[in-house]
Amino acid sequence: MIEREIKVKLNVDPQSLMEKLLQDGYVYVGKETQEDIYLNGDTRDFRKTDEALRIRLVNDKIELTYKGPKMGSRSKSREEITVSLDDKDSMIRILEKLGYREAQSVRKTRHVLKKGEFSVCIDIVEGLGNFVEIEGIDIDEEKLLDFFKEFKSRFGISGEVITKSYLELKVEKLASSSN
Repeated sequence: MIEREIKVKLNVDPQSLMEKLLQDGYVYVGKETQEDIYLNGDTRDFRKTDEALRIRLVNDKIELTYKGPKMGSRSKSREEITVSLDDKDSMIRILEKLGYREAQSVRKTRHVLKKGEFSVCIDIVEGLGNFVEIEGIDIDEEKLLDFFKEFKSRFGISGEVITKSYLELKVEKLASSSN
């Protein structure tokens, strides 16, 4: 599966945006509390290979996701493979035995809305601020970009597209605050 997403830092109130989306026919899917635990390898540095290995705790579910290198420059597009887990701690122990260790974690509250084949996620990310992500699975990049252009115009969203992950943004912020 190829996930394509466009992310931008919100310049509007998240609650106000959500109300406008609902008035415009978007369907509210739900609220998620997510904790992402990113791992890195002793012999495979995902920062250099532009990959990611993540354990995500979502409400009462646990999943392990491998993310391949980014494929697009105008949107964040990459292969994703996800499996459900029953036991986070045992999975972490297995990965540690294979040379992987916990590198960083990212916590966020996500409100998910849908319209057609697109998901709109309003993210409140601990330590980073508020963002909106528009996601599509196995869709053409141009179609996503066209939807996003219309979305920005319709809902008064400004700002540049961010192709970095929340993990990359957090690492950059930590590095700049330690200088």
